[in-house]
Amino acid sequence: MLIVLLQEKGKIWLKYCKALLAGIFIGVGGTVYLRSGDALLSPFLFSIGLIGVVLTGSPLYTGRIGDFPLERNHLGRHIADYALMLLCNLLGAVAVGWITSGYFGFAGRSMEAKLAQTPLQALALGFGCGMMMYLAVSGYKKTGSLLMLILPVAVFIFCGFDHCIADAFYFASARVLPAWYYFPMVILGNTLGALFVKGIATAKTE
Repeated sequence: MLIVLLQEKGKIWLKYCKALLAGIFIGVGGTVYLRSGDALLSPFLFSIGLIGVVLTGSPLYTGRIGDFPLERNHLGRHIADYALMLLCNLLGAVAVGWITSGYFGFAGRSMEAKLAQTPLQALALGFGCGMMMYLAVSGYKKTGSLLMLILPVAVFIFCGFDHCIADAFYFASARVLPAWYYFPMVILGNTLGALFVKGIATAKTE
């Protein structure tokens, strides 16, 4: 009994360690994006972060929330699970941002537009990113093609959509803090965008 319990706890720790790794991968993708400086190529290079996530099976909130299980009996457990996953993702991204802080002046400049966003803008731009992230992950699951990961990610960057975990990296790298409402609204937008596309995709038509 004790051995089984320890094994289960080990699996849980591994899961959240991998969630931390997912955040680190997104931070690496953001680092490559900032280092490139090529307006056309950079959005595609950022995809290396998501490629690392899917190839290692690391749980990324924005890639998993579209498949949130709506089981009433275990709803509280699922909410806590996803919240802890998100926290680990954010910590991993922030860690990379702090390590690379000071190297990239562009990080500070790119944050100016985000710092000026209203709550509604943050929600809307987060929603767009959530849609693209669900397309990226679900497309990869269905086809196994890395191209299905790369294109939606490039689209959300070209469009200036807000990705809560990537933005945690950018703000940490720039050593600035957004308005108090920024991350809650972006996280909500990411969540609703993914759930919206999932709902439309799985809706049954007469």
